[in-house]
Amino acid sequence: MRLPPLRYLLLAAFGALALAHVGAGRVAALDPINVVVETWTSDNGHAYVGVHAAGHWAAPATRTDFVCSDYYSEWQFQGAPQAYYNFWWIFVHRCDDGSTVNFDSPVTTHTSSERPGIGIAPIAFGDLSLYLSVAVEPVTAPARSERTVTAELTAGWRDWVDDAISAYVVRNSIRVERWTVDFGDGTRRTFPGDGSDRLATTHVYGEGTFDVIVTARVTGQAYGAFFSPAGVPYEEIVPFTLDISNRASGVAALPIEYVPPVVAVGGSPSGTLADGSVVAPDVDGHTAVWWPRGLHCELYVRPIIEQEGFMRSGGVVIGGATTRLVSYRYERGVNDAGDATAPGRYDADLPIAIQWNTPLPGQQAYPVRLVLSLETTYDDGTVRTSEVSGEVAVTVIYSAVSH
Repeated sequence: MRLPPLRYLLLAAFGALALAHVGAGRVAALDPINVVVETWTSDNGHAYVGVHAAGHWAAPATRTDFVCSDYYSEWQFQGAPQAYYNFWWIFVHRCDDGSTVNFDSPVTTHTSSERPGIGIAPIAFGDLSLYLSVAVEPVTAPARSERTVTAELTAGWRDWVDDAISAYVVRNSIRVERWTVDFGDGTRRTFPGDGSDRLATTHVYGEGTFDVIVTARVTGQAYGAFFSPAGVPYEEIVPFTLDISNRASGVAALPIEYVPPVVAVGGSPSGTLADGSVVAPDVDGHTAVWWPRGLHCELYVRPIIEQEGFMRSGGVVIGGATTRLVSYRYERGVNDAGDATAPGRYDADLPIAIQWNTPLPGQQAYPVRLVLSLETTYDDGTVRTSEVSGEVAVTVIYSAVSH
């Protein structure tokens, strides 16, 4: 709670004298302070808290009370020039030795039943304006990308604190008790306030357009006090709670296009040549190969990736991909091998056992027809399958010819 030091509360009444707790020759009689708090909120981030404090004090009583610290006041009744109108001199004394500070110039004032004296305002107002800002960064992004949602509460204050009456919202009482975030896609989460006026969280959106609504549950205290001529505070503290909301509109999650790879059918031959040398399969595929007549061949199926797949959103490439051969289907063709592979589907690492005993005239080639089953894994983990048909052209050469 913020209670202004009494030396400041009474300063205006005593012409800039350094008054603190004041002992009155006669203490004032006061009615209880009445504090009214009203709150108002909108759905666009604005909220207000208004404090209204009212009090009434009467003429000093006949008894003596001392509330000493640095100074105290002595009220001397000077008469009643008219009905319900009393005139006073006010002397200020040091508490340590009783000496008079304003012996030559006492404060003069009056009291009446109709209005307060010494410049007292019987009604005071204070208010608090709040604003909740909400943002999403980035506003536009590909679907399934992580966004940062932030909310921040800012406050503006206006207080009435004077020599006799005070009304304000206690600044260090303002707390965000909890944050509630409606992400706009059916997801709703609540976060504890944990003493901060700022929230930051992340969320992943599917494809679409969304409005994010953040609501802050705010708690606080309003304070009202009325001070007697002796500086004694009559206080009331009123707690309040309000919900303030705002939104970030037009949050867009753009569709992601998974562009498939461009793949050609290829093969890599292996086996033992007539001179006994061994041809090992290479990792790259070829659409056209040469092989000696009458020699057993193991033809490994290879996908030739001319262009790898990639991810695109809003016309911008946002990720790549990796494609691999899962299996293939070998279709019927010329095969003179004794252990010839039958047409059918095979795992990617199994070669085709094949042989050609007759070279074709000119540049004619035997086609090995294949259907590749491919699996493409994109950078975001998405997996797509596809099939590519094609053939490997095999030119059969005489054993004495080498390539």
